[in-house]
Amino acid sequence: MAEWRQSLADVDEDYLVGISNRGIVKRAYKDLEAEGVKAQEAAKGIDLGAEELSVTAGDETVTLRLPLAESRCSCPSRSICRHVVMAVLIAKQAAAATGESEDAGSLKGSGGNSGAEGHENSGGNPETKGTENSGSRPGTEEMENGSLSEKVWQEVLAQPLKPLLRALGSRGLRRLTAMMKAGQVPEVERGSTVRMALPEQDITVKLLSPLEYSTCSCHKKELCSHKAEAILWCQYLEKQLTAQDLIQESERQPDLDLEELREAAEQIGNCLEHLLETGLARSGPEQAQEMERLAILCHNAGLPGWEGELRALAEGYEKYLRRTAGQTMEKLAGQLQRLYDKTVELKALAESAIGGLPSGQGEQTDPAKEGRTGSCESPVGRIQALAGEFRSEYLPAGDLELTGITMEHFVSDSGYEGDTVYFLDEAAGRWYTYTNARPTFYDGKKRKGNQEKAPAPWGIAQPLESLARMRLLLRGAKCDAQGRLSSTQETRGEILGKSELTASCLKGWYYREYDRLFAEQIPKPGDSPQTGHPRLVFVQAADFERGSFNKVTQKLELSVWDRAGRQVLVELPYTRREESSIRYLERMKTNQAPCFLGRVYLQGSQVCLYPVDVLERQELEQVEKIDGDSNRKQENIENDSCDADFAKAASQEACQALQSYLEEVSWLLQTVYQVGCATVQDSTLEALRQAQKQGEAYGMTTLSDWLRQLEEQLSEFRHRLKNSPSKVMRIYCGLWRYVGLCRRRIAYDLAGIRYLPS
Repeated sequence: MAEWRQSLADVDEDYLVGISNRGIVKRAYKDLEAEGVKAQEAAKGIDLGAEELSVTAGDETVTLRLPLAESRCSCPSRSICRHVVMAVLIAKQAAAATGESEDAGSLKGSGGNSGAEGHENSGGNPETKGTENSGSRPGTEEMENGSLSEKVWQEVLAQPLKPLLRALGSRGLRRLTAMMKAGQVPEVERGSTVRMALPEQDITVKLLSPLEYSTCSCHKKELCSHKAEAILWCQYLEKQLTAQDLIQESERQPDLDLEELREAAEQIGNCLEHLLETGLARSGPEQAQEMERLAILCHNAGLPGWEGELRALAEGYEKYLRRTAGQTMEKLAGQLQRLYDKTVELKALAESAIGGLPSGQGEQTDPAKEGRTGSCESPVGRIQALAGEFRSEYLPAGDLELTGITMEHFVSDSGYEGDTVYFLDEAAGRWYTYTNARPTFYDGKKRKGNQEKAPAPWGIAQPLESLARMRLLLRGAKCDAQGRLSSTQETRGEILGKSELTASCLKGWYYREYDRLFAEQIPKPGDSPQTGHPRLVFVQAADFERGSFNKVTQKLELSVWDRAGRQVLVELPYTRREESSIRYLERMKTNQAPCFLGRVYLQGSQVCLYPVDVLERQELEQVEKIDGDSNRKQENIENDSCDADFAKAASQEACQALQSYLEEVSWLLQTVYQVGCATVQDSTLEALRQAQKQGEAYGMTTLSDWLRQLEEQLSEFRHRLKNSPSKVMRIYCGLWRYVGLCRRRIAYDLAGIRYLPS
């Protein structure tokens, strides 16, 4: 009886709403009031000493069990219905009446003189009577409700981390830790139930005792990600854990199948080694099909980074077999090397994490790899960084006032096609993008005809392409670390007007002097690659020559100059969609003084630009074109060549000699890749030996040693019946990577001599 009395006394309306809902509780109160005397008779017939209570509620019979969420009703409902709530209220009345009678009996038997005590309580001291009969009961209820509140809170704090992190998932954990670090803490209502509205989600969680009967607005009965997040927030608010604790715990118990990752890495490595052994000359469609199979395997194993790169390499092989313009052996060899290096690192880390290697073995990587994953200390953390993510993690960015700049159509090698709209936050000087893409790698054939225009997101009743000419106000915007905007319905957009760009508002994105363009936008070879916001720039031409189409490279080439005669080469590869753009650039008049919006990069020692859009100088600077730029350009070129000092000329000559040597080594490596390491000709081996000697003469001992190792392995490879291509592959990829670093360094130095003042 004592157990039922205590349990029923702890129950309040908040708890009943938690196990059912507010509408059911209100209906139960109305039905109970309508029952009147019948409900009182039902309360008198309850045996509080029984293990289960049988209560008549209306026309139904309810069996109450502890915990109360296990109670059942004779009606067809399988959940907590109004009859169960009525039965709990009736049983609560019975427990309260029993408690009052027991308290009165104990008072009557404890005084020894009941008459005197009754006289004292009835009329001797009215204030004492009021205090005992009315003041003590509220205090008892507060204590009992407080005990239930403390009980559920202690259960929440006692929950272990492992099942919570498993239910939350890696994406949910990253979002939770980001909000913890940003100080976006939810409000918690504590009582007999713990209520919480999760931040940045339209989800409400109610935690009950016992916790397995907690409810969530997602209506899942099991431990969902929302309940797990609510429990973790409670533990965080009690300072029982920190964001760093969550990250460390997730690394100790990763949401990854390490054995599956190791097997996937082994299969990918074997496939890439076979590609080098076979050679491009003997490759066929089956190689691309095998890489597509491995891409599906990586998708199932949770390796989105490998999935995209394998599809890109497969697409590269298909283009090479079709003799597509712009697809070269050099590009394919670079893709092969980068993917193989990542695969070797993944396999070593997976084996280290599952205990396949001694501690520390397999983690010794070259500086290039350390630059990619140096921020993650543990093997599991580095695996998660390498694996990538299928979808970007969008975090709150507040209200953004953006200016639409342009829209670009793209077709990626990894199998996606769509449109990207570029926005500029003029106040913060930051680029944002919105991409509408669809996968094409499962399409049996190209879609024909005009596709339906994509609508704009954020509740804006306009086509997507119209955003490139508007100023927008996004309320509650979300974006990822790369500045990609989310199309979530929580973000609402408002059109402020048309885009009005001027050179003064573009600040660091508008360039008229190409020496500053080179210094600020071309990364140094030792810097980590730019991963983040799209580095679009506005390049104003002081003068330019009419573009011409290069039939060898299948690119439109158009040279532009600044006032000092420094050159930038505009390159636009041919595609069917770019035909009209190429024709427009070919017909541009020399008096237009265009401003190109695009991405700049270094090709050899030449700064090049891929154009995304073309604007007029008058539109940006609001001035008329100044004549005489062409003559000034020619004069500056002549003056620069005449006034160059001997030290600068000597440095340029030395760099050009090294550049020619490195290009020769790169061509030798491409030859090995083309014929395959199993059938390298004697002339190629002799050329490798000559390149080794020339490297020693230049003082490049590291490169010379790499060439010696490759020549020895290729020579031995031809005289063995059974070979393991892994060693040759490691040497080849290491040599290709080293030559690439040297070439970028030399190209940057030559470009510095060309673009920067002495």
